[in-house]
Amino acid sequence: MHAIFLSETGTHGVVEAYVKRGKRSEFNVAAALIRRVPSGCLVLQDRGFYGYRPLAEANRCGVQVLGRVGKHVVFKRTEVLSDGSYLAVIYPSLKDRRHQANGLVVRVIEYALDEPTRTGHGERHRLVTTLLDATRYPAQELVVLYHQRWEIEIGNDELKTHRISRHLHLRSRTPCGILQEIYGLLLAYNAVRYFMHEAALSVDIDPRQLSFIHAVRVLRETAPLMRAAPTCRLPTLYAAMIKHIAQQPVAKLWHRP
Repeated sequence: MHAIFLSETGTHGVVEAYVKRGKRSEFNVAAALIRRVPSGCLVLQDRGFYGYRPLAEANRCGVQVLGRVGKHVVFKRTEVLSDGSYLAVIYPSLKDRRHQANGLVVRVIEYALDEPTRTGHGERHRLVTTLLDATRYPAQELVVLYHQRWEIEIGNDELKTHRISRHLHLRSRTPCGILQEIYGLLLAYNAVRYFMHEAALSVDIDPRQLSFIHAVRVLRETAPLMRAAPTCRLPTLYAAMIKHIAQQPVAKLWHRP
């Protein structure tokens, strides 16, 4: 089974999850997840989710999309914009392309990394977005913004490896049991991220600057104390827990392509 997550980059919280059979393509659930995104939000998606249907669904729902696209995809430029990006029309099928029917206008941004130490240096990268206004959304800003997607990979690693200090292993032998375990893990992960967000707000820093592993350790230490404490002491223990979580920031924020 595969689990596909819709996560928030600023907090790493999992907003929505879709669990599917391992033999089915992840691409098929992209449109369903986009329907869960509030109107006006921006989705940063991996190149494996590029396609007409997710982009059309985003357009219908009032959601904006910015994502990478594979090298095999061919675009025909219809208009070159002031920042070097260009507009193109994509279609749901070859038949629609031949008849120029049901087309969807997207914007394509091509760029290369000029830092020799970074992965993909010198290679051509392409982003596709529904943000068509080059004046309001310059290409360079969108390139920098897209690399925030790496935060989701960090979140996935936290969820699968560090949340329980060992590699994720599901013990259930039935599909319903596996689903129950997965959603239980997601609830626990979101709880940790919620407390980290509270701690970050208390000291006015970015939640991503706090150590996830440290937060898990603090919660493990605090939970038995809160279970044994009288109700009148819970607010004090909670405040102490939040303060302790906020005391160990990570060295810096890392953003990778």
